[in-house]
Amino acid sequence: MRWYKRLYLGPNAACNIGKIRRKAEEGRRQPGVYYITLASTPGNLLDIFHDIMLAQPLFAEVQRLDIVGVAIGQQEAYRLAERIVFELYQETGAFDVASYFQEDDFC
Repeated sequence: MRWYKRLYLGPNAACNIGKIRRKAEEGRRQPGVYYITLASTPGNLLDIFHDIMLAQPLFAEVQRLDIVGVAIGQQEAYRLAERIVFELYQETGAFDVASYFQEDDFC
């Protein structure tokens, strides 16, 4: 699991990001937490998944875990993904998410 250095946060997640990150790194499940990651399938922009998915061994093998955003609740996750794509388009004029987020932007 790698975290984007300028992590995008939903308003509810921003209040608890320290606790969310700590629990995620400890492997503790967090109901209501959604992660926005770089797409694991070519042609997609981003993936949104619930924290519970991390408990599935097959999921962890397939999913790309470069986390760019964290939200609490499904609607907040959708809004945050929309904001990420909108800001990316504003800055670059394109939807090339994969090349926008560089390897050294993650820790």
